[in-house]
Amino acid sequence: MGNIHERNNREAEMVIRLLAKNELALILPLVQTLNPGVPPEVLAQRLQDMIAQGYQCVAAFADDCCIGVAGIWLGTRFWCGRYLDVDNVIVDPQYRGRGIGQQLMDWVERYAHREDCETLVLDAYVTNHPAHKFYQRNGYQIVGHHFVKSLRYTD
Repeated sequence: MGNIHERNNREAEMVIRLLAKNELALILPLVQTLNPGVPPEVLAQRLQDMIAQGYQCVAAFADDCCIGVAGIWLGTRFWCGRYLDVDNVIVDPQYRGRGIGQQLMDWVERYAHREDCETLVLDAYVTNHPAHKFYQRNGYQIVGHHFVKSLRYTD
């Protein structure tokens, strides 16, 4: 499987599937587009840490190129029971507007049902209004606030 590269204008057949652990590094170029200020080697190390914590990823491929991803975590919490947390839904900018994000989210929802999840959860940045609209169209509701406190101290 290849990474992002130049593509011609013809429509490719798309395949969506769960990645094996040894394939997860394929997502890093797309993750970099969402996190341009984080060095690639830091993202690669974080991915390894995430894999050890149960991170999985579903990916969309066209012509063996990774064109979209959605990270997933399974867990259980008191307030919602067994859940699937959707993390970093990213579609290659050259492929946006073609329904790939929707197809990824449909795949994730079917997977959550197979895994007997009671709830789907996700975070979206407060300034990402297009994502808010997308998720609300898909039945997600804003039910709380995600608070963050940085523990990185500068001298």
